[in-house]
Amino acid sequence: MKKDVLVRTQVLLEPEQLKALAELAEEQGKSVSALLREWVSAGLHAQRQKRLAEAALLLSEAYYSDGDLVGYSKLDGEDFFMQRQG
Repeated sequence: MKKDVLVRTQVLLEPEQLKALAELAEEQGKSVSALLREWVSAGLHAQRQKRLAEAALLLSEAYYSDGDLVGYSKLDGEDFFMQRQG
């Protein structure tokens, strides 16, 4: 199995943070680095989800007017279907 390429970096932690992190990693049978990578991945995923939700909200405001979906109004008529088939 090919191992992922990892990049060495430095993170400055308070002594109490490192101690608590090392204890958690040991409890879970992981290295401190592996635990930090998991947390960074989870945090990045949460940020992406938050940005997507914000973008969806902004886009929904552009599509809704007076409670009707106006962005897809061309899809409602027969003209659309005739154009697709023709």
